[in-house]
Amino acid sequence: MVNIPKLIPLNQEEKNLKKSHFLVINENDSKKVIHLTKNSYSIGRASSCSIILNSRLVSRHHATLIRIKYPQTNQYLFWIIDGDLQGNRSTNNLFINNKRCFWHELKPGDKIGFGAGVTAQYLIEEHIKGDPANEDTIATENKIKSLNIIKKTEQLLEIEELEKTKIQEISKIVTSQFQSTQNQEELTPLPELLSELLPHPIIEINLEGEITYLNSIALYHFKDLENNPDHLILKGIIQEVEKQHKPLLVRHIRVNHKLYKQYIHYLEENQVIRSYIFDLSVREETEKALIQSEERYKAVVRQISEGIFLVDAQTKQILEANPAYTDLLGYDPTEILKLTLDDIIAWQYDVIEKDLDLLSISNPDLMGESIHRCKDNSLIDVEVNISLIHYDTQKIFCFAVRNITERKQSEELLHYQAFHDLLTGLPNRTLFQQRLNTAINNAKINQNELAIIFLDLDRFKTINDTLGHGIGDKLLENVAERLLKCVRDEDTVARWGGDEFTILLPHIQSKEQTLKIAQRILHAMTPIFEIEENEFHISCSMGISIFPMDGQDGKILLRNADVALYRAKDQGRNNYQCYLPIMNDQSSDILTLENRLHSALQRNEFYLYYQPQINTKTQKISGIEALLRWHDPTSNQLIPPAKFIPIAEETGLIIPIGEWVLRTACLQNKAWQDAGFTPVRVAVNLSPRQFQQKNIVSLVTNILTETGLDPHWLELEITENTLMQNMDFAQKALTELSQMGVHLSMDDFGTGYSSLGYLKKFPFDTLKIDQSFIRDLQQQPKDIAIISAVIALGKGFNLRILAEGVETENQLNLLNNLHCEEMQGYWFAKPLSVENITALFQENLTNFFKKES
Repeated sequence: MVNIPKLIPLNQEEKNLKKSHFLVINENDSKKVIHLTKNSYSIGRASSCSIILNSRLVSRHHATLIRIKYPQTNQYLFWIIDGDLQGNRSTNNLFINNKRCFWHELKPGDKIGFGAGVTAQYLIEEHIKGDPANEDTIATENKIKSLNIIKKTEQLLEIEELEKTKIQEISKIVTSQFQSTQNQEELTPLPELLSELLPHPIIEINLEGEITYLNSIALYHFKDLENNPDHLILKGIIQEVEKQHKPLLVRHIRVNHKLYKQYIHYLEENQVIRSYIFDLSVREETEKALIQSEERYKAVVRQISEGIFLVDAQTKQILEANPAYTDLLGYDPTEILKLTLDDIIAWQYDVIEKDLDLLSISNPDLMGESIHRCKDNSLIDVEVNISLIHYDTQKIFCFAVRNITERKQSEELLHYQAFHDLLTGLPNRTLFQQRLNTAINNAKINQNELAIIFLDLDRFKTINDTLGHGIGDKLLENVAERLLKCVRDEDTVARWGGDEFTILLPHIQSKEQTLKIAQRILHAMTPIFEIEENEFHISCSMGISIFPMDGQDGKILLRNADVALYRAKDQGRNNYQCYLPIMNDQSSDILTLENRLHSALQRNEFYLYYQPQINTKTQKISGIEALLRWHDPTSNQLIPPAKFIPIAEETGLIIPIGEWVLRTACLQNKAWQDAGFTPVRVAVNLSPRQFQQKNIVSLVTNILTETGLDPHWLELEITENTLMQNMDFAQKALTELSQMGVHLSMDDFGTGYSSLGYLKKFPFDTLKIDQSFIRDLQQQPKDIAIISAVIALGKGFNLRILAEGVETENQLNLLNNLHCEEMQGYWFAKPLSVENITALFQENLTNFFKKES
């Protein structure tokens, strides 16, 4: 049975009224009036609807009107329901008086909104009985009066927030009603129509436990409920009501493996107990699935290698962080939740904040790089992907973070390696050229000068070739350190390649300022370089060009500085030269000469001249020196040794040329001996680069064996500078050569740094006094003292003393007075061809002492 709601009786005036119900629809600036005479109306844009709305934004079945009649008064009114009667809701929702709701008992004047600009108004027109003329008249404007003729039979079910499904919404409505009436003495019965519309079981029993009412949905859920007072859904209800003494009870009960929530309300006036039952099985399964899904999600997030953390979009508070991120920053999981985004962003936080604001508006994903601050205040580079999550009304930023510190370090290393020399740490050629171009642009704007110094180490290749690249590399590192100490902070010292360095002086006041720096560099190279128990004396040659006089761009300035460098080498090395335009022509000549030199040996363009060494006491030839000559067939000229020997030394051609000289001299000396001439030693100069070859001893041995010359008749001349480049190697090689019987001569004695020490350390047989001391012997008394000391020193070591460069009779007499018995020079003879020196062996040696006028 259904308890009919009690209605308040109508007064006499209301009884004499006849009511007409209307729906006035406003759509697209047009109005239409629907006279509501049927029991139900379907409203929407579907053609099957009773009331068709034309807007495409309205749902096909947007709402339903149902007329409900109250028997006691013979009056009726309309209820409106969102969607159709099958439980399908509209997509744009239903609004009554601007308030969204699922259903509503219409009252005169209510405004209905269909969520798409389409509205309607519910009206009731009153007609006085006995006035037929007005029965079918539709009152307009002021004729329509709103009169609410029915008292509400139930509390108004209002919805403040609709759930996503019909079941959830109605459940909340009914639950809300029950909870709001806990202190009331009676809950008014629902209309039968409403009871049948509710998609939840409703059951009433009397105090004897008999079922007095149940709706159809209750029978659907509990098919064995009728005539079964011991059913689980009813069991214990009466006892619970008596025990609790409360008008409303709630309990959870499981029936046939399904979980239900049962609201039990005792209606004392009616002496019945009504149950409202909600199936929680779907929600239970959903909750389980959600819990499992959440656990799986958390497990994945915990195990993922990337750091993930959530941030409140408004407060920037960190809400959650996975272990990968907390470990990355060094925080405990609870510590990091006390931090904000500002606490961990260590770089350009304002930029990040602007990006987050943009993310909140346009809702894209953001990717970028940032720097985060660890707990110990160290910084790490990270790659960040940020997305926006909507959780109810809260906005949350999700940060996915990957540590790219190693990658950034690798990138920085690659960048460093791309612009720096890995051995010395100096800028390389690429970076130097970039800085040079920048300096030139600034100089043009500021109208100032700049300078370039092109520097090359003298005879470095000999060290590198003989001692290996390890020693050579360490020497370059030491040179780089000394160069840096010679320049200003604003200057750039770069390694150009090999043993070449470039120096950029981006702002100079004058040319003299550059020359002072060049002089400082020469002075810095003077001290001995000590590397792995080796001592080296290293000098350098430098070329200088100045902007804007010597060039307007970097290429020209570098080229002209290089030209000046070769001029410095041509001037004897260990000096600097400033660029002059004439040097370009000279440089071109040098390049041409170098190209010809490469093929001179194969074309047999070299030959030897021999200059005799005379013993003035016996007036006999005591030895001869082999001297290299080059006749260039292209120019049909003799090329001076001073011009082509440095090029051969620089290019490495001196090694095969020197081997040819040694072999040719030994063959010629053996030929003279075989011809019956009195044997004399032939002296051969070993260049620094040639002597530093690791196979020098075996090379000499093989040539002596090939030519058949006794080692006693070979003398090798070595300069002090050659010895200083690698003293340990020199001592070992000279000792082995001496033990073979080869005579050793120190050439240019007196021009170096440690001559006295060499006499003691190395097994020399002869000292050659450099011609620089002989040249000005008469005008420089000090030279006489030096020569006298050298002669005395040599005799003290039981060495042969030979003065070279004797060109005058006065020099001859002075040297005789100083007891120097062996000499060499133009006074006796110039270097002679093989034919001429052979003829000289046959002449009277007294002719050497009779200078022709």
